[in-house]
Amino acid sequence: MATDLVLKVLREMRAEAKEARKETRDNFGKVFHRLAVMETQMSDVRTRLGSLERHMAALLAAMPATSERIDELEARLAALEARMQS
Repeated sequence: MATDLVLKVLREMRAEAKEARKETRDNFGKVFHRLAVMETQMSDVRTRLGSLERHMAALLAAMPATSERIDELEARLAALEARMQS
């Protein structure tokens, strides 16, 4: 009789352990899926950042020419203003 009780308890524990392992596997599956989604999103962000860096480099490379052009236009405007005031 005590043996039957022990066997019953052991069977219940085994069933609970199986259920716990199943839940753990399911949870790990969800976590790994979420990590894969995050990895994909991070890769997309990395790609966008690389594109942004290239565009910023192009803009910065154009800055000296743009600044020079603005300086020339300001000088021409100052000359025109001086002519108009005379």
